[in-house]
Amino acid sequence: MKYFLTNNPPKDVLPNGFYYISQDNYYIANLNSPNPENPEKYLYSDSATSCIIIIVEGKDKANNPIIALAHLSRTERFHRFFEIVGENFIGACNVFAQGANPPQPAVKGDSTDYTSLQNTQTTVDWINNNIYVPNQQKEPPAWYFEECTLALGQGNPQIDDRGCYGIDLTTMIVSNQRYELTEEQRDPTGGVQVLFCVFGLQVNPPIVLPLSTDGFTDEQIDLLVQKANSESWTDILYMTKDEVLNKYSSTPQYEVPWFFDSLRISAQYVLAHSK
Repeated sequence: MKYFLTNNPPKDVLPNGFYYISQDNYYIANLNSPNPENPEKYLYSDSATSCIIIIVEGKDKANNPIIALAHLSRTERFHRFFEIVGENFIGACNVFAQGANPPQPAVKGDSTDYTSLQNTQTTVDWINNNIYVPNQQKEPPAWYFEECTLALGQGNPQIDDRGCYGIDLTTMIVSNQRYELTEEQRDPTGGVQVLFCVFGLQVNPPIVLPLSTDGFTDEQIDLLVQKANSESWTDILYMTKDEVLNKYSSTPQYEVPWFFDSLRISAQYVLAHSK
């Protein structure tokens, strides 16, 4: 696997077999057993500011080459992905990660947000704990990292496509190539994905890190809508863009252009499904 830093313009035509992995979701592609309905050719995520997009390449217990991609925002979700990696990979693995921007604490009104730094520490600690350097005194663990390529805390995430990350499964090249997506392509649930990101850890049972192709059950949707109502989520419909950014983004000065619209759509979903 290789990493290619590109300054190419965004692409508006998605390649065949394109899989978009939303925030706080993960996906694992088995290169020897692709999805028969839509064989995986490209795994991709974007919109990462304080979040980190992680790609792990290696093999499973049956010696199949597999690739995992996750877009992670909160410590509990990082740790769940780490468990998933340990459950699915064996032997030598490669890890690539990009995100956690800006590199310094973000200012939110009179407060300071340390999410980027916390996510960096969580990721780096995990990688450090799972790097294996061969020596005669120590047997290799069941799985370990032999290659690490990290691009964390590099600056404004809206410059140099630092919020985008993906892997071409035909060439095994990881890059920051940006793809232009519609709101529906980012969130085909019509707003539930955003509600999950915000409230998934607060409902009972919590929704931690779903497989990106699984979707949400009716029970989960009901729980998310109820929680959103308890937090007056529909107030977003009457707030300005700056008010929404400063209240709900961990990086209000650096947020993606579609952040405001995404939250409004989720608030409209709550309003429509609360009658």
